[in-house]
Amino acid sequence: MPVRILATSDVHSPKHLSEFRESLVNINHIDLALLAGDMVDGGKVEYYSVIINLLRDKANTIVAVPGNEEYDDRLRALKGASGLILLNDEVLTVNGIKVIGSRGVLDKPTKWQERNIKGIDELYRRRLSWLINEIKITNEAILLTHYAPSYATLEGENEYNYPLLGTRRLDEVLSSSKILAIHGHAHRSRTRCVKLGSSIIVNVAFENVNSPFIIDYSNGEVNVIEPEGYSRCKEINARGKAITSKATGLDEWLK
Repeated sequence: MPVRILATSDVHSPKHLSEFRESLVNINHIDLALLAGDMVDGGKVEYYSVIINLLRDKANTIVAVPGNEEYDDRLRALKGASGLILLNDEVLTVNGIKVIGSRGVLDKPTKWQERNIKGIDELYRRRLSWLINEIKITNEAILLTHYAPSYATLEGENEYNYPLLGTRRLDEVLSSSKILAIHGHAHRSRTRCVKLGSSIIVNVAFENVNSPFIIDYSNGEVNVIEPEGYSRCKEINARGKAITSKATGLDEWLK
């Protein structure tokens, strides 16, 4: 029997809280709510209780990862929040499904990160290695990150910002596994669902869609139900995408 998933991110509460509340009105019972970061704005984790209360009657289980707006020094409060499971480079099995949860990786740290997070390059290297290993040893799972695990769902953003929005260094392991990868962070993306090998990658950022994604998941098979217009996933391949990226000069920029 399929597990029905509600997936969203980037509500930036209180900024889009009223729209998020309205978007839930006609949504019935959900087995699993997956929140891919930036559900609150500017570290205002007190608004997370509002998010949880809105979802509590809809979903059996609520699992989240931190975004860049859920500041590190506020994560302890979220870890203890009733009704919420926060994964910060952690793994959880729920409804028989392995969920790999992480803020994710950027190919190029932001200027703010370089100034304020000591050892950010090494942190991303270690996290990338951990993510690759977790995907390899499982082969079939849900990957929940804030940053994009592929450039393929960033179309619509300025392509020179792609390394600041996610990574393409997971493409190979994703293309050879059967993963449902859910992420946010890229508000302007037009391509929200792609198929990379046997994996499906979905950008669920709430902004500019104003709807959570409803996904049926069963034994690795994925069916995007809502919102309308995003149910057909664009098929891509890692090799072709890498050639495109090189042609635009991103490889030089990443050096």
